[in-house]
This record gives sequence, C-alpha cells and structure tokens, in this order.
Amino acid sequence: MSPQTQNDDVGMGEASPDHHLFDEAIEAIQQTLSQEHQRAFRSVNASSLLDELRSIAARTNIGDHAVATSSRKIALFVQTFAPYFNVLSICIQVKTEWSDCFWGLVALLYQVASEYPLFLQKIADLFEAMASVLPPYHQIYAVCKRRMGSIETNAEDMRLASLMSYAYLDICKLLLDTYLIFVRDTRGTELRHLTFVSPLASQWRPMDSRFARLEARLTHHRRWLEKETESEVQDFSNIEHHRKRYVRFLRRQADANGNSAELEEERLAKRMRRIEIVRGWLSNSLVSKQTYRDINSDDIGSCNWFLDMTKYRKWKSRAFERSRANDLQALQSDWHDRILFVQADSGFGKTILARAVADDLATEAEQLENSDDPPYTAFFQVNSNQSDSTAADDIVRELSRQLLHAHRHNQVTLDAACLLLRKTSFSETATIDEARDVLSVLLRQHPTFLIIDGLEECRNSVEFLSVLAGLCRKADSRAIIFSKPAIRIPLEYQKWASDAPHILLLDARHNASAIENVMGRNLGQMADQGYFGISLDRTLISHIAQLSNGSFLWANVLLEYLHSPALSPDERQIILQNAHSLQGLEALYNSVIKIFGRRPSHEKRIVADLFRWLSYPIHRLCTSALRTALTSSIDFAQNEDSYPTDILQVLPQLTCGLVEVSDDNVHFAHPSVREYLQSPSSIGSEFSLWDENSVHAHLTTRCLSYLAHDVPRRPLGGLSPRIRPMVPVASASSSASYRTSKSGDSGYKSLSSTEGDNALPRPAIQHQHTNASTASIRSVPFDTNLPFLRYASLCWPIHLSRALSLAHDHHPYIIPSPGPFSAVPYLPTLSAFLSSRLAVTAWVEASFRYNLPPTLTRLVGPLSDLKAELPPATIEGKELRHVLGELNVLSERLMELKREHATSLRGNPSLIWQMDEADGGEYWPVWDGSTGMPR
Repeated sequence: MSPQTQNDDVGMGEASPDHHLFDEAIEAIQQTLSQEHQRAFRSVNASSLLDELRSIAARTNIGDHAVATSSRKIALFVQTFAPYFNVLSICIQVKTEWSDCFWGLVALLYQVASEYPLFLQKIADLFEAMASVLPPYHQIYAVCKRRMGSIETNAEDMRLASLMSYAYLDICKLLLDTYLIFVRDTRGTELRHLTFVSPLASQWRPMDSRFARLEARLTHHRRWLEKETESEVQDFSNIEHHRKRYVRFLRRQADANGNSAELEEERLAKRMRRIEIVRGWLSNSLVSKQTYRDINSDDIGSCNWFLDMTKYRKWKSRAFERSRANDLQALQSDWHDRILFVQADSGFGKTILARAVADDLATEAEQLENSDDPPYTAFFQVNSNQSDSTAADDIVRELSRQLLHAHRHNQVTLDAACLLLRKTSFSETATIDEARDVLSVLLRQHPTFLIIDGLEECRNSVEFLSVLAGLCRKADSRAIIFSKPAIRIPLEYQKWASDAPHILLLDARHNASAIENVMGRNLGQMADQGYFGISLDRTLISHIAQLSNGSFLWANVLLEYLHSPALSPDERQIILQNAHSLQGLEALYNSVIKIFGRRPSHEKRIVADLFRWLSYPIHRLCTSALRTALTSSIDFAQNEDSYPTDILQVLPQLTCGLVEVSDDNVHFAHPSVREYLQSPSSIGSEFSLWDENSVHAHLTTRCLSYLAHDVPRRPLGGLSPRIRPMVPVASASSSASYRTSKSGDSGYKSLSSTEGDNALPRPAIQHQHTNASTASIRSVPFDTNLPFLRYASLCWPIHLSRALSLAHDHHPYIIPSPGPFSAVPYLPTLSAFLSSRLAVTAWVEASFRYNLPPTLTRLVGPLSDLKAELPPATIEGKELRHVLGELNVLSERLMELKREHATSLRGNPSLIWQMDEADGGEYWPVWDGSTGMPR
C-alpha cells in the first residue's frame, strides 16, 4: 500500500488519529452490553478464541452435533477475519483493545446464544456467510509484507485506515444487533451512537434486509482491497478511482431509503409476512384453534374476591426490574417465587377466575405510564373438549405464537423472526425443542405474564412444568397455573426456604358469596319475568346458593335447567322447593337428562347423536361435518319454524347448556358432562354413553346410512381417461397402503388390515376439502357439498372394528332391547350399503381421493365370530350371513384393485367407474358419461 492522496471524497467518515471510528465502536460495545455482561465481559485474542471454539467442537457429544457444527462455522470466521488487524497495522498503529474487544464480543455472543441451540445455529450461519465474502486478509498481509520488507506505520495512511474501518464497524453493528435479541435492552434497539449509521438512513430495516446490505458492503470492501493490493507497481490514479468507487457505493447504500407512504406500507406488509411465516412454522398441523367461551362481565366482577387475595397480589406486584432482567444468576435463584399454583375442585369456576386474572393483568398493563414495554399477558386453556391440543408441546407452540403476534411491531422481535427464517436448516414445522427456544427468547425480550388454565387435562403436565421451570430460569416472567389439586408438581419446584411451590388452595368458603350474588341476580330476574309463576318465596334463593358447595358449575347448570322450555312454572317452583335433592352434579345431571325425554323424537335423536359424536369420534368433526351428521336423515319440513337455518345455533338450548357452541366449535360445557354420560349413573337413559360398544355400533350405522342414502350414486368427479402410470406399482401386500404426493388434504394415517384400531386417521386441516386428483386450482373440490363424506368413508370401518372388539365385554347393567337386530343394530344398514354396487363404488372412489385405499379384511373375522351367537334361523342370523357373503366378495375385490390398479387409481380415482372386466364379472359398475347412467 502507498500513502493516500488528499481527497475529501475518500475521507468520508474520517476521524482524527487520537479519536477515530474504532474507538467509537468500542464505546458502542460498552454502552450496549447489559450491566451483568459488562461486569463479566472479557477481552480475548483471536488465537485463544479459536482454540476455545475448536476445543468445544472436538469434545461435543455426538448428540450435540449442531453445537459442534456451529462452533466450527464461527471458528472459520475467526480464522478468516483475524488477519484483518495485521493488514490494518500497515496503515496505523493498532490498539490491542480494538481486536480484543471485538473478539470478546464474538465470544459473548456465542455464550448467550449457546442457551438457545436453534438460534446458535442461525448465528453460526451468519458468521459462515460473512466468512465467505471477506477478503483473504492472510494472503493480502503476506503480499504486503513481502513487498515492503518491513512494516512501518505511516501517518498519512489514516485515510486507508478509515476505508478499512467500515468492514470492522459493519460487523460490530451486526454483532450488537444480534446480541440485543437475547437481552432485555435498556437503551432501545437503535444504536444511534454509532457514527457509521448515516443520518439519512432513517428507515429501520429488519435483520435479513440489513444483513443482505452488509454482504453487499463486504463484497465491495473485498473488491476495493484486492484492487488496492493486486499490483506491485501501483497506478495511483487507478487506485484512487477504486477508492472513490467504494466510497460512492457506501453513500448510495446509506441514501437508498425511501420515505413515501406507499413504500413504508409495503415494508410493513413484508414484515408482517415474516411474522406469519414463523407463526405458521411454529404451528402443529394437528393443533386446533384456541376457542374461549365469552365470559360475562358480571361473572368477571364476581371474581374480585380472588383479585384481592394476598398471595395473588404478592405474585402480581413483583416488579419486572430491568436491572435484573438479564441477570441469569438472580433469575435462577428466585424462579420459584414467580410461579403461583391456584388449585380448586372441578366446577369451582377456575376458568372464570383465569379469564378475570387475564383481564386484570391486561388492564393494569394498559394503565402503566412511561413504559416502553409494558408486560404482556399470554393465556392458554387446556381443554380436551374443545381442542386436540392437550400436550405440553401444544402449550409451548401456542404461547410462542401469541407472543410473536403481540410483539410483531417490535424491532428486536422482528429481528429474531428474520434470524429464524435463514434458509439453512429450516424445516417445514418447528420441532418442540425449536419452539421452546423461540418461546424462551421471546420471554427474555419482553416482560410477560403466563396464564395456564386446566393443566390437569394436559396429557403430560409434569413435562410442561419442567419446561416452565427452565423458561423461568432464563427469563423474568410470571406464571399462574389453574388446576385441580391432584396434579403432580416436580420436585425441582420445592424450595422450603421460600415456601415453594407456592400453592393457593381454594374451597367453598372463598366463592360462597360470589355464587350467592350470581344466583340471586339470575333467579331474581327469572322471577320478575314470570318463570316461576305469579309468586315465589324469595327466601329460597339464598338457600339454593348454599347447596352449590362452592361449585359455580352446579349453579350454572341449575340456571340453564330452570330455563328449559320443557318445564312449566309450577315445575320450576317445585324444583326450587326440593333443590336439596339436586345437590351434587350427578343428581343435577340426572334430572337434566330426564328433561330430554320430553322432547320430540327428532330432537331426542339429535341430542343423543350429538353426545355420541362429541364423546367417541375417531377424530374431531369439523362443524360442517357435524351439522350434516346430525341432520342428514331428519326431515325438518314439519318443524321448519322451530329451527334456524343452522341447527348448531340451537344445540345449547336443546341440551340445556350441557353443550356449548363458540367460534364454530361445538364442545361439552365441562368435562364432567361427558364423565357423567360415560358413568354407570347414566344407565337406563337413552342418552347414556356407558356402553361404548353400542355407541360405536350406532356411529357405524350413521356413517353407513350416509354413504348408502345421501352420497350421490355416481362418479364423485368428472371421468378422466386412463393414463399410463408414471410411478412404479407398490407392493401387493394386503396391508400395503398408498398415498398420493399431490395433496396435503388427506391428513389420515394409512390403515392396513393388520393395524386394526391402532391406526386412527386424523385430519391435517379439518376445514379443508380438496380433491387429490384435481389438476386445476380453479376446479371446485369434489366434496364441497359433502362435508361428512371424508369422515363417513374413512371412519366407518374403524367404528365397526371397535364395536366388534368391544362386543364380548357386555356390561352387566345393559339390558338389550327386544326385537330383531337389537344385538347388531348396524346389520340392516351395512346390508343395504353392501348390496348397492353404486354406493360401494362411490365409497371406493372417495377413499382413493382421500389417499387412503380401503381395506376390510380385518372386519371379516370378527363378524364371522358372531355367527355362533346368532342362529341361522333367526332374522338376524340370515342377515348376518348375507352381509358376510357380500363382505367377503368386496374384500377380495378390494385386494385385486390394490394389486392390479393401485397406482392408476392413486392418480385417477374415477377409473373405478371404468373397470371393464375381462372375465365378465362386472362387479364394478361401468359409467356411461354420455347418458349419466351405468351401462
């Protein structure tokens, strides 16, 4: 290198020898680090850091392959950038702190990111990308040293040092921005004290955009430096040209931000897309949407007694201190005190309490003044009646999604999302470990209250509590857990010195006054409206409230019971006068169920079927499928004035509030309703679910009836010509299953003849109905008007299999009803279905369209076993033998289809209607497209 000519353009960003940009960068590092990290910050040299990284990579266990790989990538960057300071020493006298603080920052970033393996991998990818575009400093230094013989600093080379400084400062900025992802920043996210941030660059950019610009800056830095050192005989005019070109690029990039409203709106939309992509990545495809019952403001107001309790107020009033938010040692020592367990028996009203707490915390956060980051409240309700998401993993995923959405406009959170979207090692769906890392980082960034309701319904509650403990050890978060007293709390929660775990036990004494107020207000309104006739002894109201024994659920069920239109005013008065006989949920449920017997036959059938579908489905029915399942065989013509267009709207009224409908989600109002219906106490009622065998038999009948009578007996889609298959034919085994690669719609696990009931189909996305064989995205899905077709087609064999497997376990309490087909009620419908070749063919086509070719082999044996119990002379016996004959033939035909035409039918299910059989068997109907009739 040679001395730099005096030129103002090249001197952009120039500083005096005693205070230049390198010192400002060191000052920025010191000002950005948290107090805890400032105290622990250590300056290191490149050699020691490189040895440390290599040592970590060498001693890492096989299971920590990602850590080893990340260490190697960062080591590659250290090795590539370390000679930068040697090249810089040619221009100026290099201070030791410049290099040592830089490597100390790299070491600190590695340390804080090591707590989150997912983010460590993404950061290592950034280092690897930077290493790939950096100049070969080692070679450049060797060339310069060889040319000059001895390296001596020339004061006039300060301008060259200024040009060299941009790479150093750019990388420092990136490292500091990345560091801020893992701490709760006390100074804001924009490092305005760094002078290399141009005042013209007023528009903030997300990290992926900034990193792309950094790569461009480093690329131009490399081009300039290589031109500067490529020739021994230097043409100074040419060198000056390249220097000016480099400076002009830096200026253009700094000025490239637009300020138009349209551009800013477009940028905002892009940022929101980044957040939604990460939220979708965190989602488990089987997780149902969280739905919450609307809580009346009066009900929330009845929870003021809880909000005033000392333990709750002590937990709530613990301040989120910025000074300790990044102090891991302090967080690990007192995490027990930031978790509160609220426990009460079933029906106490814990869900209402949880929603009242959420409302209380959110209201207080809104009232905080001069707070740039008020605490956010994340809420999750574990409810197996409303959702399939009852595992610890589902809670972690949903909380992460909530926090991402809540802080979607926060710059640090958006940077974290951009970091996650790095294309390397980005799977389609986040693993649970990745979801935990995301949640942990979001909790580190923002003060957060976590509210978990109904933890006893979580399939692995102990695992979730262990995860929660780990989260609170790393972040200054508060968690309140509502559950029954029976849940297990891990031993790590015990800390006798602080009375941990902190448990707030609630009983009837705590909410007696609240229940009396709610009952008094509602019963008083009913009395004023004439529900109890002309007169009512109002002293009964306070007496009834005392019978609740602290159960808000009992009080709510009683109120819904008294609202039933099937009761007369006199009957309601009698109920109040004899309310002691209804004490306890079991007695109250028994009385409510008896009311259903007064309803018309079609209403009773709807209620009974509804209980069955909600209790023993193979998978949860979407609302469209449930609506069809409940009403497909009922004629409402004579009762059209009694029902709205949507039958789902009247389900709460039909069931006296035992079933609720919220956000198109139908579910039991409380798990105890299903528990009662499945208990021996419900025996003798036509709505009982005690005999699971009969329930599955009944649901089999409903599915088969739909296939036999409600599905059109014709091709479900347009007939397509036969096309030579492009993929090899799969195995001809009877247990082989086939799936197409076109559709993400099927969502069902493949069933085989040997899997039996262990193979349960589950929907990937419940509300979508798409045709796997449809090529055009504009075509209408074949099952648009048949929402129950998927479930009926794929699940009736499973219901029948369960009914048969449970048949030998007859409960002694069940008294079979007299008459034909009482033992096997599905036989007539199964016979009608198997006897209709058109219905069977439509079912086979639907199964192939849903990517699950049908297999009935496993049903033949159990049905054959029934012949010993049903003599051939009886009507049932004759029908059974007819069904077995048809089933055997169909089973063999299905095997032939899978053996000879599986690949063709996978790509074109309508070929089932074009099977011209050479042997003349003509089992499958051949459809004539011109006449719309079978030939």
